[in-house]
Amino acid sequence: MTPSRKIAVIHRFGDVVLGGFVDYSRVIDHSRDQVAYFVNARGRKDIAAVEPLAAEVHELAELEAYEPLRAALSDASARLGGFDLLIALSEFDLSHAARLRSELAIPGVGLDRISLYRDKIVMKERLRRDGIRVPRFLDGADEEAALAFARETGYPLIVKPRRGAASQGVRRAEDERQLREALRAVHEAGMAGDCQVEEFVAGPIFHIDGLVKDGELAFYAPSQYVGGCLGFAEGRPNGSFIVTDRQELRDRLQRFTEETLRSLELTDGCFHLEVIDRDGREAVFLEIGARMGGAETPFLTVDLYGVNLCEEWIRIELGTFEPLQAPQEGVHGGLIQFPEPPGTPAEVVSVSSLLGVVPEIYDEWTPQPGEILDGKGSYYHISGRYRLRGESEAAVEKAILRAMGLFRIEARPLAPVEG
Repeated sequence: MTPSRKIAVIHRFGDVVLGGFVDYSRVIDHSRDQVAYFVNARGRKDIAAVEPLAAEVHELAELEAYEPLRAALSDASARLGGFDLLIALSEFDLSHAARLRSELAIPGVGLDRISLYRDKIVMKERLRRDGIRVPRFLDGADEEAALAFARETGYPLIVKPRRGAASQGVRRAEDERQLREALRAVHEAGMAGDCQVEEFVAGPIFHIDGLVKDGELAFYAPSQYVGGCLGFAEGRPNGSFIVTDRQELRDRLQRFTEETLRSLELTDGCFHLEVIDRDGREAVFLEIGARMGGAETPFLTVDLYGVNLCEEWIRIELGTFEPLQAPQEGVHGGLIQFPEPPGTPAEVVSVSSLLGVVPEIYDEWTPQPGEILDGKGSYYHISGRYRLRGESEAAVEKAILRAMGLFRIEARPLAPVEG
């Protein structure tokens, strides 16, 4: 019998952001293990069913502030006799979790490794060292250095943060004027030290979502973007469809995924990898996160494969993971996200329903009339989210494009609240 463990969990999911997606009681034996939860208000509501089973629950005003989180976790560690494991599933908690592991001697990914999955410069330097193709890049936002880089590389160029997610703060520069404007915006935002300028590599972009156990792929699902994250950040819809019909491409992306995971020492856990397929022959690394993909990806993976990426990730951490029996053929599906309308904050007046209009759509979430969209909805509290099933890759892609053409939202801009 496995001895009792002391487990800390940082949990921020809830409501429209993966609310109810993770059931810790299914994967952690609370009658044997002592589990302490560290949550914000939204996260506390989300773990209400498991709270009576917990050893401790600590609600913090915000999980972004490190010192209060460290104090709460350190005090709980002293009471419980030290933590054996720290679980943090959100992209926005990974860095704090790594620092806490290092400072409180908790096993797992610490400060010595987290930059490989959070810092885009560090990850690309490692991959380039190991002979894996990455875009050419410049560290920093110095204007003269960037202009020299542009003369060498050519336009367009991508200006983006070293850290971050969901293409937040990413800008595409088509010429010198736009590059200067992008760099000026970076400096005005005080982000010059967290910036990179990157070569634009043309080609379709894929996201690869999976699990890795003991250095071997335990689950692998490649999808091709329709629109892309940068377009979404700029106000255009984004979708993707699972690659199942193009076996040569699946195999090539799988080999690239395995090489990338080995190089970055990502041996156990969940990952979301983004790759550019250049000229249909060469995979080029874009970025990786040591966490599950966002938006509808976790739900779609459950629906089509029967795999809950969060819960299987926890099982890998706990050492209770069993090989999956997920189908690898005949899985055809995809997702769509429609961004918030321009002019936020705005009150929703009406949203078109696509259920029954586009037959491949089987799940739809849209805001209700009267709801306020505040411009901070990320991939969740937005104009619309959809999941699709179809007969083939081509059918799902066609349905995504049709839905993008049919979708309509009417929203009434509100006057911004004076500070």
